[in-house]
Amino acid sequence: MRLQEEYIKRHNLKYKPVYHVKNTNIFLKSQPHVIINIKLEDESGRPAHYVVSHFRPNHKGYLDGNYFFKFKENVYQYDEYTSFITKCTKMFESPLKFEQIKLALWEMFLYCFDGWIVDEILKKFAEEATQPSCSDKGMEVISLFLNHLQTHHPLIWNIYNDEFRKYEIDYAEWLVDLINFSKGLP
Repeated sequence: MRLQEEYIKRHNLKYKPVYHVKNTNIFLKSQPHVIINIKLEDESGRPAHYVVSHFRPNHKGYLDGNYFFKFKENVYQYDEYTSFITKCTKMFESPLKFEQIKLALWEMFLYCFDGWIVDEILKKFAEEATQPSCSDKGMEVISLFLNHLQTHHPLIWNIYNDEFRKYEIDYAEWLVDLINFSKGLP
């Protein structure tokens, strides 16, 4: 538990803290999903600032190696960060919780590699994993598919591991909680 969280809990306060981070990601529900990356850039001799980039998966990105495209980027000075995050809680709708990310990454991977998957006769296998009827089974099928990629298509596996899973690292669960708290959601 972070120091701020302990203080809030001990004094029974009703708010969620804003955290200054070096690099974090959040996924928003949309078709296709949107990834927001918040990164602190701290160059020597210059004031630190945050770069907020919005990404979407690039349909058929496997053809040119551009799996995501940046459609928006803003820069916020260090002292503007807290007010920016506060505004985000009002602007952002439907952030994904951490446990939903693996499926979201899988959907983005399919969006980028759908042509390759069809060409490799793996379409049926891939579609099974996205059936909404049984998400537990879907996660098993995703794992099987990824194991198949790792064994038989290591280049594609490396792309998935390096280019897609990096957005899973440093996920901003605290920002998801803050957005949901500001909207009165659990």
